[in-house]
Amino acid sequence: MSSSPVKRVLVCRPTYFTVDYIINPHMQPYTVNTAKALKQWEALVAILRSLKIKVEVIEQEKNVPDMVFAKDQGIVKDGAVLLANFRYRQRQKERTYYQQWFRDHDFRLNDLSNISSFEGSDALFFADTLFVGMGYRASVSSCEELAEKLDMDVVPLRLIDPYFYQLDMSFLPINQDTAFYYPHAMSKSSQQLLRRMVPNLHVLSEEAAKAYAANSFVSGSDIIIPTGTPEVFRKDLKSIGLKIHEIDISEFKKAGGGINCLVNVLG
Repeated sequence: MSSSPVKRVLVCRPTYFTVDYIINPHMQPYTVNTAKALKQWEALVAILRSLKIKVEVIEQEKNVPDMVFAKDQGIVKDGAVLLANFRYRQRQKERTYYQQWFRDHDFRLNDLSNISSFEGSDALFFADTLFVGMGYRASVSSCEELAEKLDMDVVPLRLIDPYFYQLDMSFLPINQDTAFYYPHAMSKSSQQLLRRMVPNLHVLSEEAAKAYAANSFVSGSDIIIPTGTPEVFRKDLKSIGLKIHEIDISEFKKAGGGINCLVNVLG
């Protein structure tokens, strides 16, 4: 069974994309080819549109290089957005621009309290549950607030490897009963929890996880994956009926972001 196709997404044009600081182990300052990054982003947008997804674009502002990672900005559900509370000061200004975009496009705005750090890439829907990766970007206190404001069950997963600092680096929901995960990114109790809750749970190899396989983007029976993932991962995807689309995201990896990080699902 495939998931419902995505209808509408928000992405940010990487006009000023660079890496100017280090807030995760992947970041490589002053190495980004901005023109190449823009071409990679345009290739992603072309695939999204080929899948009949309406693509909304927010323009990047100067001096906020990570603004390109639209998924980080919050959770959109039922016409409302729950905005991120960025832990790092380098990213906090991004929120202002996205807040205005959502307001201008008639989304209801919601917030967590200032004590709860939270980013959208740490929150992934699976069936009727929201899994939240805690430890590096999202705080434990955010889970209770998320459950209350979204009116749904929220399950925290403890991340233990800073290389996989957000949940979408190690967990990839496919549909209502299938997901991939990289066990070593999580605590043993979190691994056990996933094995109990996900009927068809596939293990990602270290090679696949480090190639950003978990940071792929799923829409119905289609999946967009980064180039360079191992063949066994692609075989597993085909075995569960997914059509694969591959793109190069090498420039965005220099900031620690992948395909899923670049796309926020609006509906």
